[in-house]
Amino acid sequence: MKRQDLGILLTVAAVAAIFSFLVASFLFKSPSSRISQVPVAPTIDSNFPDVYNDPAYNTFFNHHALDPSQPVQIGGSRNSNPFNSNGQ
Repeated sequence: MKRQDLGILLTVAAVAAIFSFLVASFLFKSPSSRISQVPVAPTIDSNFPDVYNDPAYNTFFNHHALDPSQPVQIGGSRNSNPFNSNGQ
């Protein structure tokens, strides 16, 4: 390799390094310029209202509805193994 080729190679490498540094600094901003405000969710209060006795809630709660948290027995069968092929 001639001395002139080495000089051209170093010049091209230096220009490419400076160009890539400028492009990277344009694309990837510094952390100080990336500050943004994020909304914060409010805390949940652990004191819930008494929906059964408060008259404000009586307008939209149906007190005659079924309570889905209660077990419901459908039919009179006491079969503990319903998928038994014997039918017992």
